[in-house]
Amino acid sequence: MKSSKKNRLFDSYLLKGKLRRSGYEKIRYIFSGVNRLTGEKKSFFVELYYVNPLVSPDTPVLAQKFRPVVSPQDVQYALSGVSSVKGSYGETDVLPSYALVKAGVFGTDGRQFNSFLPANSVHYDKSENSIYAGECKFGFDSLKGSVRVTREDLENRPELYCSAGNIEWNLNFEKITDVCVLNDADGQIWIPGGAKTVFSGSVIVDGESYTVIPKSSSGYIDKSWGEKPVNPYYHLSSSNLISAITGKSLLKSCFAIEGEFDSRLCIYVCIEGNVITLKGKSLFCKYSEIHDWVEMPQDADGKKLHWTVSVQYKKYVIDFDLYCRIDEMFVRDYEMPYGKNEMQKILGGGTGFGEVRIYKKVKKNLELIDHINTLDVLCEYGSTDKN
Repeated sequence: MKSSKKNRLFDSYLLKGKLRRSGYEKIRYIFSGVNRLTGEKKSFFVELYYVNPLVSPDTPVLAQKFRPVVSPQDVQYALSGVSSVKGSYGETDVLPSYALVKAGVFGTDGRQFNSFLPANSVHYDKSENSIYAGECKFGFDSLKGSVRVTREDLENRPELYCSAGNIEWNLNFEKITDVCVLNDADGQIWIPGGAKTVFSGSVIVDGESYTVIPKSSSGYIDKSWGEKPVNPYYHLSSSNLISAITGKSLLKSCFAIEGEFDSRLCIYVCIEGNVITLKGKSLFCKYSEIHDWVEMPQDADGKKLHWTVSVQYKKYVIDFDLYCRIDEMFVRDYEMPYGKNEMQKILGGGTGFGEVRIYKKVKKNLELIDHINTLDVLCEYGSTDKN
């Protein structure tokens, strides 16, 4: 599918203006692959997190690396109830500045691998219509790169916040949807431009090879930027939808839901080309929704998180009823652009499942017009915490 000219500009966007000193940008790609030996299916992610590039363009600076340096004099001051000398605690208000390439795999053995690069290693190549971060390529229709983290790296740099191992990927993709900006409130932009994307290629994790097959790739791409990420954060998306009525895969269907947990969500739903786009607060787009997530009691399948969203828009009601097993989720960490040792911790999994029901209001009743099963759902909840 050809992207609109405006969306192509978003694809090539890199932080501008004051956001280059106090802002972030994140691009992420979600897709599934099949183990070449065992046939096991896994969900993968590749992300670029670009933060405060002008603060330290030539050297990656991780705020979490800088801890208060407490001297014996500071201890004596504390015991006597006297304030310490200004500055004796070292660097505590460091702003992060780097490009982070984060990649990994969801599931019961979920892992993430982080590579921190100088901010000036990120650039847009107009001739290729691609963003590069070091040797990693984030193209208009291709994705290529690798991340390697050794055990020695983790021992010497615990601030890497990841697993030891290596992952490499070589992929082509085509966006089936062409979704524009869904959230532009409070200085926060979110664009699920590839809410349904078809991937093909290969992924290798610690020597195990996976083939990414277009028809089962369950692809998703989005991009966000602003002064700081949404907090608390809520996200659901999938492009693997199956009609519960006919049993057939819905090849032109997907959904993406995102927003602040305590506020209204932005919602994109496409069912075989029929699109509903709800962008949050607007005089021209009135709708209501409620959403939640709770931990379910343990059953034979283990513990699960239950995600619910119910939307009322014009004559329609859309209910999302989704689950993700807790043992198939893990936490990904992102430094907040303003530093202060604060991290956004996102609990996420790419193996969610559940149902979507679409009703039409007929007088005082609801008439079911579509019932859909969905798999490979990306389920995420995040909040900010001091480290």
